Amino acid sequence: MKSTRLATLREKQATATREHILEAAYDLLIHHLDQPFSHEAIAAKAGVGARTVYRYFPAQADLFEQLWVRVRREAGTVFPTREHEILPQVRVLFEGFNRNEDLIKAVLASSAGHKVRQRGAPEGRASFLKSLAALTAGMRPVERRQVMAVFLAIYSAPFWQLLRERGGLSGQEAIHAGQWALEELMRGLRGKSKRSNHL
Repeated sequence: MKSTRLATLREKQATATREHILEAAYDLLIHHLDQPFSHEAIAAKAGVGARTVYRYFPAQADLFEQLWVRVRREAGTVFPTREHEILPQVRVLFEGFNRNEDLIKAVLASSAGHKVRQRGAPEGRASFLKSLAALTAGMRPVERRQVMAVFLAIYSAPFWQLLRERGGLSGQEAIHAGQWALEELMRGLRGKSKRSNHL
């Protein structure tokens, strides 16, 4: 009984330490863009030894994976898995970006943030390959990948930032612009599919 309680206590302490390190890494990533982002810098920020950070996150990839989960949760990032979800979910995505503007800008501004964002790329590609399956049926693989890449580019924080900063759009205007762009692309793909079926 006593050993079970000790094991549970150790597990709780390990979880708390891991979360404390992640919190320090997140704070460094978002609020201290001028500082280096390394295990050593995170350890200093968290007030623990570098060996402790390496114990919980042996490679930076492990750390970036967990930070991606955190950024995704904070920003409300979702990917569509069905065609009818694409337009409504770009609203959800961009609204999340609008609510967490400082977070998104910080993630976009740093090399560490770029690595964090890259953790979501495979999921995004798989999502759009699935949600666009009917619209891209009959396309050559290279064409299908190109279509998916364009949708994924629009359905992203960098595109939202371009609409806001270079385009001078408000948050709501950026949502409408993103939905319009995706809707027009989908209309074009439907038209192309109909023409192919008549040949």
